[in-house]
Amino acid sequence: MTPPPLPTRRHDLDALRAFAMLLGIALHAALSFAGTPWTVQDSRSSPAFHLFFEAIHGFRMPLFFLLSGFFTAMLWRQKGLRALLAHRFQRVLLPLLLGLITFIPLTNWIAATAARSAAALPLSVAANAAPNLWSASSDGNSPLVTSLIKAGADPNAQDPVSGITPLSFAAIQGHPETVRFLLAQGADPRHPNRDGATALHAAAFFGHPEIARLLLDAHADPLATNLRGESALNATTADPPTTEFIANLLKVSLNPAAVRDGRNAIRAMLGAPPIAPPSPLAAISQFLRLYPLLHHLWFLWFLCWMFAGFAVWTRIANRIRWLQKPRPALDSPMPLLWLIPLTAIPAWFMGRDFPSFGPDTSTSLLPPLHLLAYYAVFFAFGALWFDSRASTQGIGRLWKISLPLALFIILPAGLHATFTAPSRPAAVLLQVTYAWTMCSAMIGLFHHFASSQRPWVRYLSDASYWMYLAHLPLVLAAQLLVRDWPLPPAPKFLIVCSSVFIILLATYHLLVRYSWIGALLNSRKSRPTPAPHP
Repeated sequence: MTPPPLPTRRHDLDALRAFAMLLGIALHAALSFAGTPWTVQDSRSSPAFHLFFEAIHGFRMPLFFLLSGFFTAMLWRQKGLRALLAHRFQRVLLPLLLGLITFIPLTNWIAATAARSAAALPLSVAANAAPNLWSASSDGNSPLVTSLIKAGADPNAQDPVSGITPLSFAAIQGHPETVRFLLAQGADPRHPNRDGATALHAAAFFGHPEIARLLLDAHADPLATNLRGESALNATTADPPTTEFIANLLKVSLNPAAVRDGRNAIRAMLGAPPIAPPSPLAAISQFLRLYPLLHHLWFLWFLCWMFAGFAVWTRIANRIRWLQKPRPALDSPMPLLWLIPLTAIPAWFMGRDFPSFGPDTSTSLLPPLHLLAYYAVFFAFGALWFDSRASTQGIGRLWKISLPLALFIILPAGLHATFTAPSRPAAVLLQVTYAWTMCSAMIGLFHHFASSQRPWVRYLSDASYWMYLAHLPLVLAAQLLVRDWPLPPAPKFLIVCSSVFIILLATYHLLVRYSWIGALLNSRKSRPTPAPHP
């Protein structure tokens, strides 16, 4: 029997796509309180926000690309390739170009303001509590370092969040006196951080030759490698964009000339020649591959790559007479059996700079191939899923089982394999499994609760695109405003989220919805006509 035609709208998936967009606001708002590297480090933090971030980050963007593939295939089948590309040019590429000259400069300005006014908070989970050895080492507070160690603090312990040892903290921030104190109190220069790097890696990366000499005199191993197989000598070759990015994460003030000279001095200690300045062609390549130009709008650029690949696929599909027809094998949980190992291949190349749960991001113009491949798997499955004439049950019909399974079993196991007891094969497999399980669960959840049209849900779906595009400068400003308030992190998080949400929704309604911007982002809306008085 021929299945009934699919509806022209999927209200459940529209709502889910908007939900994924709006989750990005909460995700970025939580980073200030998570105790992890972020532009604004709040004076109060809680591990609960770190867990909140990982739970969202582990599936949100894969889900978004899956839904984008679904709706891209839907538009292609309804209107053809030419109309699809014109539509995506208007809704994706033009907003990206406009964002590059509006939201991105504003974000950079607020981030620079936050950096200038930041309190000297260390990258430590306990930075808002009693002084600890990690914060004291990062601050260069040598007397406090000595007293804490005498009181029983372990000079080789890794920070619970960052996995960095006190010796590496002191080397990162360039405190040779503190390094000397730590070594005198029993710190082992060969003891690694969670990523396998040592304090010598940190000194080499940031160009601190005095600290490197202290470590080498204390028998640091110059041949020790981190989990990516990089030695301290390799750390001296990091390009300027990567150096700047990591320095911003770790709140290190950089003098590029001093870093260059310091690295060359360390290379001389290790018996290597100085680094020659890059050629013009190499400098252009570094800019394209590494300069963080796109910020939170990177996903729009990735979508442009996906649309280009999809256009190629449509030509192939027309040649092989690929038909839109029911494919039960795609419209069920069964594809996870081959999607998980397939996605694990590009996922293996992620999380190599720092141990992390969930996919990497790339804000440069030339994204890494493995990252494009990772998101392309989700995008391609979404397109194929639409062409399988996805049923009302579909891939998410077991959501009542898969949702708690993902949140309470797969997520904790993945975090354990990523941070607590690092095992790369287990971590990659669990992270990919979590992403796909959560994607299928959220599809089923929203099909169950949001299949029918509701005006307020439709309104939020229209507003969500603008709200995500414009949210980051507001989030950073709100985080900066509440940073030093003497409140617990949970109320401050709610203040940031609610204030930003209200401002964004108000600007959408008053300035965007019925303007040319609203027509660009969604479609032209007409203002409601007041009902005539009787």
